[in-house]
Amino acid sequence: MKKKITMTALWLAALVCCLLLLDRGMRRDDSERKYGAFFAEKQGFDVLFLGTSRVLDGISPMELWRDCGFTSYNMGNNSEPLGVTRWVLETAMAYHTPRVAVIDVFYVGHAVDEAWTYSFRHLFYDALPLSRAKIKAVCATQPEGERIEFLMPFSLYHGRWEEILSGQVERLVDCEPYMMGGEMRFDRTARDDYAFTDDMTEGELPGHQALREIAALCREHGVEPVFVALPGHASEQEQMNMNSVQRVADELGVPFVNMLRMGIVDNQTDCYDEMGHLNPDGASKATAFLGAWLKQQYGLPDRRGESAYANWDANLAKYEAYRVENWTGM
Repeated sequence: MKKKITMTALWLAALVCCLLLLDRGMRRDDSERKYGAFFAEKQGFDVLFLGTSRVLDGISPMELWRDCGFTSYNMGNNSEPLGVTRWVLETAMAYHTPRVAVIDVFYVGHAVDEAWTYSFRHLFYDALPLSRAKIKAVCATQPEGERIEFLMPFSLYHGRWEEILSGQVERLVDCEPYMMGGEMRFDRTARDDYAFTDDMTEGELPGHQALREIAALCREHGVEPVFVALPGHASEQEQMNMNSVQRVADELGVPFVNMLRMGIVDNQTDCYDEMGHLNPDGASKATAFLGAWLKQQYGLPDRRGESAYANWDANLAKYEAYRVENWTGM
């Protein structure tokens, strides 16, 4: 009987090990490259940037370190509704609590249950260690029948077997661990200038309540919330949606930095695609403006030269070499 129990225990242990190995093998390396440095960082972060691909491509933590001296991480993800951003922030604060959380409002008109590409969901959840915080976030943002996929990714990972067997694995984000979550897209696409509007969408948008919850969550943890509309091409309706955030910001007493019509970027030179995402030149301009604003507004520390942050200098050297190699002459 004892031998049977021992053999059963060994079999179960082997099964668990196989499942964990399969789980790891099915995950994209994009997730680790994008978020791995966040979980590995020992010193914490002064600022977190959260939201859609507008922040993913528009803010460079390494340039903030070089020019301002404070630490930050770019948590932005493609097509992320604000209802999901609220949970990304909560799970992030289970590991690092920043002084300031900057929330991109580009998707304020999108509901949390709108279609969100599976690969982009996995981009965040795969790197997140299994924990109570992860389980809460998955249950809050994913349909009941699909939750196991994000807790044990290999089980139902859509399309991954075909990708792995064919060898045609698409790279979801152009970032490396030393970029602290930021992405660089190397292209230049001229966009026609567009008409600006100060009009606001009337009534309640799906993201308004999420912003209230984000502000409450920040204050519960002693974090300063900031709402931001990053520069870049936006339709009239998108502008009106983002402009409406001012009502919520006034209601909550939260700063709203609306960069849409400040003339910070040039649509002819600073976008990499037709959708208005920023290339490295545009990102540098947006980063410089917002970094200076944050530094002045919150008196963020200058940590350059501190031995505990020597890895940031090493990462900066890698970042600058990568940018020069890939962007010079574009």
